[in-house]
Amino acid sequence: MKKHLAINVNPLETRIAVLEEGRLAELMIEREENRSIVGNIYRGRVDAVLPGIQAAFIDIGTEKNGFLYVSDIAGAEGTGDIELVDGVPRAKTRAKRARQQPIETMLKKDQYIMVQVLKDRLGTKGPRLSNFITLPGRFLVLMPTVKTLGISRKIDGQAERDRIRKLMKELKPEGLGLISRTAGEGKSREAFEKDIQYLKDTWEAVRTKFDTAKGPALLREDLGVILRAVRDLFTDEFEKLVVDDEMEHARICSFLEHYSPHLKPRAKFQAGRLPLFEKLGIEDEITKALRRKVYLKSGGYLCIDQTEALIAIDVNTGRFTGKKGLEDTVFHTNLEAADEVARQVRLRDLGGIIVIDFIDMESPANRRTLMKKFIEALKRDRAKFTVSEVSELGMIEMTRKRVKHNLLKALSQPCPYCEGSGMVRSVTTMTFDVMRQLTGLFCRTKERQLILQVHPDVARRLNTENRPQLDELLAKFDRTLQVEAAEGFHIHEARLLREKGRVEIKVENLGMGDTEAD
Repeated sequence: MKKHLAINVNPLETRIAVLEEGRLAELMIEREENRSIVGNIYRGRVDAVLPGIQAAFIDIGTEKNGFLYVSDIAGAEGTGDIELVDGVPRAKTRAKRARQQPIETMLKKDQYIMVQVLKDRLGTKGPRLSNFITLPGRFLVLMPTVKTLGISRKIDGQAERDRIRKLMKELKPEGLGLISRTAGEGKSREAFEKDIQYLKDTWEAVRTKFDTAKGPALLREDLGVILRAVRDLFTDEFEKLVVDDEMEHARICSFLEHYSPHLKPRAKFQAGRLPLFEKLGIEDEITKALRRKVYLKSGGYLCIDQTEALIAIDVNTGRFTGKKGLEDTVFHTNLEAADEVARQVRLRDLGGIIVIDFIDMESPANRRTLMKKFIEALKRDRAKFTVSEVSELGMIEMTRKRVKHNLLKALSQPCPYCEGSGMVRSVTTMTFDVMRQLTGLFCRTKERQLILQVHPDVARRLNTENRPQLDELLAKFDRTLQVEAAEGFHIHEARLLREKGRVEIKVENLGMGDTEAD
């Protein structure tokens, strides 16, 4: 599979795209106003211990206190196993909560503790922290708080896994843990030794800073988003890396000179009048990734709906009618959809519970083929996932772990009118609502000469089809009302003015507002 890494740099944001067979498969965005602190190591002060939820708030010197669960503290009973989170190994626990040592016996207020950021601040939540420190190198990751040896699950060959495990046992520093990254596959003993020495020196520097610092302090800042992506993603599988900033290209080449000299010739600087992402077709792919519908080459399509509880993906045949029969048409649509669902889940960074409603198939063999195809497509994803068998209702359920906002939340915000529902009130509904609200207003105020400003479509209804009903209402309360079409108004907006001086009258819930009666 042809894989490329494309990096777009400008003063306000940096975007990194993974392309597979020329199509966008993964996108990372970091904006200058909201830079990531994931991977940073801090000297933190325990601000509060919460026994009720077995967690603590840690002051790390940032605007929001970090949040540390008991299961993320080294020394809690049962800890020490390893998992891969977004491509980086981190310690986890398999112990049940009842077996863990209570957090109030491990931490005290104003105590200082070394922590590392697992997740950036999301909304009102502070950054998620861990006391399991990981120091990633090019081929290995040093884990000072555990003694475990581990190997990336993406290294498949048993002989290679055995070779790497033997090497790590021989080279492992006393009292420290190691895990081999995917990039360590096929690397020599000498390469591992250099990586370990670099990581040991880094750890000693971090410990020294912790001992000498006063108050909450940053002990080690992880690489910036570009070099972090080069370190974690740019492997032998990639044909080239393209960046549109000359200074960043020089930094990348200098980094590769130290970490992976053989990859340096693949890093290219590309300048030109046409922006890099536009030239590669990435801008169009990003736009499509924000849409609800995703069209398949065959004519079928996916509908992706995100809710608080789960994400639902529906597969439809659309224009595709096939050539042989219904079962064959459905089968080929589902196979194409399986690849696209896996790509969209990864590209949009969807997390939590995901339910995929493939089109029903009668053949058990076809269902097995679909499951195999879908799981193979998901294996390209760096995030951890689980997939269930086809349920009795004909749906596949899966879970996927993520550590940042998904693409939709990163690039958009809820509509202030529909509040994320994707629906607004119809012209008919708004017309009737405004008339009901006018009735209530006439009961509360003696103002007789009024001007009503509304959306042009609502104004047309009030001045034509519903004018008799409006005139009857005005006659009943002995009022006059001039209806004006306001071109810049949203369908939900409405404003009431006194005719004299055209002063606005604040009316509760007129249109969709939240103002109070005058």
